[in-house]
Amino acid sequence: MIMKRAFFLFLFLVLVIPFAASAEKPLGVEEFTSVDQLTTEILSYFPKIQGEVKTVQGDRLTIGLGTKNGLVPGVTLTLWRDGKEILHPVTGAVIGRTEDAVGSVEVTGLTETTCTAIVLKKVRDPQVGDKARITPKKLSLALIPVRADRPDILQDMSQRLSDSGRFLVLENDKVATFLKDRKQRDSSLIQDMNKTYNLDVVAAVSVYPSEGGKLLVTTRLFYADEARPLDTIVAMLDLKSKKEFGEIKPFFAPVKEDKLSIPNLPFDAQFLAAADFEGSGTVQYAFSDGMKLHVYRQEQSGWREEWVEAASDEELRQINLDVADINGNGRPELFVTAVLKDKVFSYVIEYHNGIYQRIADVPGFLRIMQYPGKGAILIGQDYNPRTFYAGRPKQYVWSNGSYIAGSELPLPKGVKLYGFTFAAVGEPNPLLVALDDKNRVLVYSGDSMIWKSPDAYTSVGLSVKKPVISSTAVISQSVASAESSEKVRIAGRVLALDMNEDGREEIVLPENKGDSFFGIYTQADFVCLGWTGARLEQRWNIKDIPGAVVDFQILQQQGAGARIIAIVKSSGGLFSASSVGVMSYTAK
Repeated sequence: MIMKRAFFLFLFLVLVIPFAASAEKPLGVEEFTSVDQLTTEILSYFPKIQGEVKTVQGDRLTIGLGTKNGLVPGVTLTLWRDGKEILHPVTGAVIGRTEDAVGSVEVTGLTETTCTAIVLKKVRDPQVGDKARITPKKLSLALIPVRADRPDILQDMSQRLSDSGRFLVLENDKVATFLKDRKQRDSSLIQDMNKTYNLDVVAAVSVYPSEGGKLLVTTRLFYADEARPLDTIVAMLDLKSKKEFGEIKPFFAPVKEDKLSIPNLPFDAQFLAAADFEGSGTVQYAFSDGMKLHVYRQEQSGWREEWVEAASDEELRQINLDVADINGNGRPELFVTAVLKDKVFSYVIEYHNGIYQRIADVPGFLRIMQYPGKGAILIGQDYNPRTFYAGRPKQYVWSNGSYIAGSELPLPKGVKLYGFTFAAVGEPNPLLVALDDKNRVLVYSGDSMIWKSPDAYTSVGLSVKKPVISSTAVISQSVASAESSEKVRIAGRVLALDMNEDGREEIVLPENKGDSFFGIYTQADFVCLGWTGARLEQRWNIKDIPGAVVDFQILQQQGAGARIIAIVKSSGGLFSASSVGVMSYTAK
């Protein structure tokens, strides 16, 4: 093993001369079987952490963060302290404090709970009690190909680092344009790139073929402002040895708007949820076909089916799918609401101990909603066979191993549990934005409707037959028959997000078009609406989506808008069948 590592170290130093100018500690060689593992190793250098300065001796500090927090030597921490109080302009209440910059330090030594650090930059003299952290905001990162003969590996790394939510990765074409005709491959190149793109981190990547079809991948990490080396990861990547648990299915990868075709899904997907369910640092995608869930993840050679839910009953009809970490264990849960015969119920799926499993059942309806200032909250409502929705919605919380109904969430008259959101748009309180039965956008302040859109924003939504009332119910057969044939419309998704990071949220929703005589939508737009103080006005749109948007989610990319993931259904013609696929759009 020692000889093997020595050989790899020698090979690395010989082949990566342009980036090996400064002295480095001896390098070990990691054995990886997927690009996921490699990117997880990169992510480990940038944990979202915060601690306090414990001691100050000149330019040397002791900070209450250690190896248990994920720190490694060479990491840069930012120092700051609380500044002036921020007062509410109306009430005068203290709503926060400013942050006064102190400087930055480099970690030089570690114990389990503390680290020693030396000052790199000083704005103010550090003091005991100052805060130290690695910023929780997304870090801007560029991947520089030192060798360009395996662009697929870099593309894979770029996608996974972007999907992790920790990095805003510079597009490969911008990197290629910047590197064109540049001969130097030293610290000046990194500094020039930082000036052009305002980067936080640069990773110089080399990929070399090795014995047995393996790849030797070296990833040298730099802080971009001064091109200061952080560390070098040397990995032997053995993609062939990875054990596959399912068939690789490359038939659908989300495609961008410049692609003409939509890769088809092998089932009629109706709902979508995207998150890092497994805690692997990459995003997985959950789809509902109305009867069961399908979870996929992206592999180098395509998209792999991770798990399929067993259908419990052919009459079961799933009517909503959402995702959030409500129980606070660091793994997002999937919340599914379904109709079956004479009842409506919800259940919760979570990835645990290597499998997806059902962890809870909740009577009635559930959904996740992002509430300004609170983040993701779980709300639910009781079911009544006569009225469908019963009582007022309530916020559910995790307590003693169960999801428990708590305080009521009052809604304006006529607003149903689905098809609305709250948005912080610069008003004293969040506004409620909802779709009505005719797909017009309504804006409420409290219980009062203050604006209604002149145009309809047609969502596909869902029409559900009311569950058949049990024969034990005290109701006549004729009334039961009439009521069981009634349909209830579940409105499509409406999302609020601060797309341009100006402190005010915009409303994002699809607008399906081309409604033919048979009620088939042939194309769609995505619309972003901003509040002017009196109305919602269009800020931007994504046009000519080749089919109906059935459901969508937004993955935020701080500093670069957001990525919209959508299920798109294209209707067939006389000689072709309908198709359902996934498309991805970047909105800025």
